[in-house]
Amino acid sequence: MKRENKYSKWKWYIILYSIVWLMMGCARKEAGLQNVEEYTKAEEEHIEDVCLELYEKAARENRMTDLEMIRCIVNEFGENGYTAVDSKNQIDMVNAEYAAGFCETAKAREEADISIIEVNYLGGFVKYDLRARNGRLDVVRNYYRYENGAIQQTATTSYQAEYWEYTEEGYLMFSGNWFSEELYTLTLSSAEDYTALRIAPLDEAYRELNRKYLLPISYEKNNMFLTDWNEDDFGKLNFYDVFDIFYPIVYGKKMPYTADENQGAGAVYQIPKEEFEKPVMAYFNIDSETLQAKTVYHSKNSAYEYKPRGFYEVEYFKYPYPEVVGFTENSDGTLTLTVNVVFPYKGISKMYAHEVVIRPLEDGGVQYVSNRIIPSEENYEATWHTPRLTQEEWEKMYGSQEIDTEVEFWYAVQADECLITEEEQAKLCEEALAAAEAVSEWYKDAVIEAAPDYASGISGFSEEQRKTVVEELGKKGLISVSADMNMQNYGRLEAFYEDYRSGQDSMVTVYEVHRDGLIGAITFICRRNELQTYYAGVSWQSDGVPDIQGTSVRNVAEIHLTEKGYFIYAYETVTEHASLRQYWRVKPLSDECRDLTEKYISGLSYVNYNMLVTNWNSSNVEDILMPCMFEDIYRISTGEKLKTSNWKIPAEQYENIMTTYFPVSVEQLRKNCGYSEDDNSYPHEMIYSSPYPPFGEVVDYMENEDGTITLMVDGVWPDYNSDYAFTNEIVVLPLEDGAFRYLSNVIEQKEMEIPRIAGTKAEEADKGGKPPMWSCRIRRF
Repeated sequence: MKRENKYSKWKWYIILYSIVWLMMGCARKEAGLQNVEEYTKAEEEHIEDVCLELYEKAARENRMTDLEMIRCIVNEFGENGYTAVDSKNQIDMVNAEYAAGFCETAKAREEADISIIEVNYLGGFVKYDLRARNGRLDVVRNYYRYENGAIQQTATTSYQAEYWEYTEEGYLMFSGNWFSEELYTLTLSSAEDYTALRIAPLDEAYRELNRKYLLPISYEKNNMFLTDWNEDDFGKLNFYDVFDIFYPIVYGKKMPYTADENQGAGAVYQIPKEEFEKPVMAYFNIDSETLQAKTVYHSKNSAYEYKPRGFYEVEYFKYPYPEVVGFTENSDGTLTLTVNVVFPYKGISKMYAHEVVIRPLEDGGVQYVSNRIIPSEENYEATWHTPRLTQEEWEKMYGSQEIDTEVEFWYAVQADECLITEEEQAKLCEEALAAAEAVSEWYKDAVIEAAPDYASGISGFSEEQRKTVVEELGKKGLISVSADMNMQNYGRLEAFYEDYRSGQDSMVTVYEVHRDGLIGAITFICRRNELQTYYAGVSWQSDGVPDIQGTSVRNVAEIHLTEKGYFIYAYETVTEHASLRQYWRVKPLSDECRDLTEKYISGLSYVNYNMLVTNWNSSNVEDILMPCMFEDIYRISTGEKLKTSNWKIPAEQYENIMTTYFPVSVEQLRKNCGYSEDDNSYPHEMIYSSPYPPFGEVVDYMENEDGTITLMVDGVWPDYNSDYAFTNEIVVLPLEDGAFRYLSNVIEQKEMEIPRIAGTKAEEADKGGKPPMWSCRIRRF
């Protein structure tokens, strides 16, 4: 049985309602200006009360995002004479005939006016007042929000649509810039608005199929619906993208195999066979042999190699969405869904169409059988999509390039509404430029090269320049900070935090100088008990001329200022490559402690091996000898990344470094670190990359009479809101050649439990004496 779209029948009603609409417009004209103003005021008062009871009910029952509650609100507006639809186009527009008549009149370049309400899933709605004149469309966008038991108008913006169209698929689509021309110059494209309102009705069965089978996958970071494939030939379907999609659904938790927190470093996991196959085989009729052929599989370890999407595989954050417009029930029990790709950002209601065949299962599950792009000369390319890197591309990118890990990620998820006004945003941009101009002397001789939009493009911005810029910004009374430097004027950030805790509205701006010279002005806004950041990035043109590179508005879930002096904050939506929480050290740390941290502690891991989480000295040093620790010790010793041939490390190299940096003998190393007599080598053991690891920070030290130094180290774990997770006392012995030796470690639990490391004796005891498993299998480049 084939279901047809109702839109073809719908078009016949447009002419009748166009006539009605024209008559209504004439009546309004004859009413006179004063009556129109009175009518507008009365309408505004009325619209705030129409659905008040429903919003109160939604808030009381915590159903602001519930589809059926949104449907009730849309219908209530309809019963009160308004044209209304939901923001996700999941509900038929009510009183849609007036919108259709408006569009036909506007297309004929005649005068027409209409108000359309778009109910969102955030506890409010937008009323679009549209006016068409001579083919031009003027838009007034009024924001309404339910809060404190009332619906209130919170903002109004207006613009002339740069583009608008009433499409064959029954969409009214329009876009434009709703800032002033001056502010547009400062904020680039961040103020653009793209709206798609479905006027034509759609069969509810189509919508239900879409919500159940298409929307959970959609077109973000996968190619399931972008390429042709079927069960006999999976073609270019990327099963790593498939794994990303279905892992959280099958296992009921977030994906643990995340990208390295260093954007310029690659991470490679080996995932056990059963763990990788389960999410894929739950939704595809595929056997192990075929899946292994479509991926990288290591039969020796019975594991799939997996590289999470990284910095070079980011996609543009504007995506289309699927819309089922028909389906066919097949004789074999499968369904063929006809799907349009709707892309509001491009103003296109049909980028292309594709057919998806699904197989509903008896247990309520589903298998995806095939996808086919319907050929057409009018099809558009999927310009938003970025494929995963090939093996060659991955090695080239992560094997040679260094990226500033602190630069703000430009494709962060934006907030729907900003807590500050357009004027305040403009002022913040002006202040950021003024701050940059105050330190332009240290940029005037900079060589500017071509660079991505997340970087400054400055060639060779030195540590001394960075330090000077931070200090000069501080002298201007601004809060300024950079990596491994004390924050200037941090008292103002503390005052903001006190305002936040007491419920007062407040704003504060922190100027962060990145390693490449880019200045990020991050403004924290506390208003109406809500938190946001407004970010303005300042890059540089030739001769030290600053320029606003871009802006972003993001909702903040929480902020926390620790007793020790760390300012830790978390965004509502965590983007790829980002930690769970961001942080700065607010209170100063002595230069001596910073230097000691850099020399002895930076680069050591609390989670990959047990050197820092086990109490040890020369008497039990064998307890910490794990093959996978060598990579970090090698980097500390040489300042270079470890490169090996056939995953083998020559014994002489391995033993010289390890006996220098630890009180161990060659015999102990050969006993505990996998020494091979056959080729006189040690294995290069890879380790699992743990998301969001803690790091050590020297907070005090003591120089001992025997020439050793006792370091007091705090384990800082910002992603879990702790800067005092545990403490270490580490004794080191400086050597005459500039090297040093770790002599002992004592760790004490404070705010968090001490991590247990896979493959250690502690874990072995926990498992009842079973032999340790070297399950760590991650390589970082």
